[in-house]
Amino acid sequence: MASKQGVKSRRFGLSGLKGANSPSSSTTSSSKQVLETSVDGQSSPASTSARSKQRHFNSETAAATPPLEAQRMKENVTVTVRFRPLNPREIRQGEEIAWYADGDTIVRNEYNPSIAYAYDRVFGPTTTTRQVYDVAAQHVVSGAMEGINGTVFAYGVTSSGKTHTMHGDQRSPGIIPLAVKDAFSIIQETPNREFLLRVSYLEIYNEVVNDLLNPAGQNLRIREDTQGTYVEGIKEEVVLSPAHALSLIAAGEGINSC
Repeated sequence: MASKQGVKSRRFGLSGLKGANSPSSSTTSSSKQVLETSVDGQSSPASTSARSKQRHFNSETAAATPPLEAQRMKENVTVTVRFRPLNPREIRQGEEIAWYADGDTIVRNEYNPSIAYAYDRVFGPTTTTRQVYDVAAQHVVSGAMEGINGTVFAYGVTSSGKTHTMHGDQRSPGIIPLAVKDAFSIIQETPNREFLLRVSYLEIYNEVVNDLLNPAGQNLRIREDTQGTYVEGIKEEVVLSPAHALSLIAAGEGINSC
């Protein structure tokens, strides 16, 4: 298991307001966020070794709320696991995969099949980010645009694929850009309502909250009022297009602490 000097997470928030008679669209407490991403969060199961070779559980885990369709009425949080293939360095070092996807919901140990874990959904190493988004996150975005609080975040050990899944690149957009584009598509398809979208982007590093859209916004306080939890003094930018929202994320990435 990789060690880190400090615990760091970054959270991208997209909050929206629609029609006067409609509830606000948001994610976590009190309409503050629609998407929340933890880039360096909790550790997933540790790597195992056998026969003098390193065996790795190369996966990152995404949790979503509201849940997947099959569990929508039963659970508040669902957990999905995405495997990644070995990278060139791991192949050169002779590392091997010790865990594999056994169907759509089970993760099983290659060398001791009796060791297995069940999740709401398991994605193999050939799965695209778009496929992960469609199953694990798209319903959260559409629900948020209807006023249902929702959060999507990724967690796992260093180099497990969190940034690739959540941010992606131009060839394979991550969950955040896919969600932003979906939100604006829903707005376009709902001409009888008015929407106001705001974006915030913060970092929690060693329990200190910093605003990634405002370099002066350091060591901010987390408050709670009758409407829920919020970050005092966090900058919220009104956004008019997907490109505008994604440009704010890119700007925030340039000033994070690590």
